[in-house]
Amino acid sequence: MISRALEAEILRLYHAEGWPIGTIARQLPVHHGTVRRVLWQSGVTAVRENARISKLDAYVPFIQETFERFPKLRASLVHGESGLPIQ
Repeated sequence: MISRALEAEILRLYHAEGWPIGTIARQLPVHHGTVRRVLWQSGVTAVRENARISKLDAYVPFIQETFERFPKLRASLVHGESGLPIQ
């Protein structure tokens, strides 16, 4: 069981300072699961550490539209039409 003061500090660091869960856990020497639990109990849902941006994000509408129009089209042809470099 952790103190109310520690819970308040976890919430402050997360919301006001914008610190990620791992940083809070290291700074306050508590387990990262404890930080997640405190956030969950306070109503923070779907805690996500690193929302990474995909290289494909800009092309998703084009890809979805193409596959809706041509559901049997091969992915390699859609790739060629999208203008993405082949890697």
